[in-house]
Amino acid sequence: LHLPVRVVVEGTMHEAWTENMSASGVLLRLNSILVPGQEVEFLVEIQAGTLGFQQTAAVHCAGRVTRSYREEPFAYAAAVIDEYSFQ
Repeated sequence: LHLPVRVVVEGTMHEAWTENMSASGVLLRLNSILVPGQEVEFLVEIQAGTLGFQQTAAVHCAGRVTRSYREEPFAYAAAVIDEYSFQ
């Protein structure tokens, strides 16, 4: 599932896409590298009709970066999701 997300790290917003996501973690594709250990927050919008949702759903997630790497032209960050709530 490739969904657009806005990731907030230390007060700075980054545009990103999900590459892979589960209830406990996410792999993000970004333009800038994140550092393992950094806390992240992001909001994922799942459009109606995706994954069987009848209406658009928004999920607020908070967690921390566990690893990151660069594969030109993008950077990738894996993060564990410590908390999430449906908005």
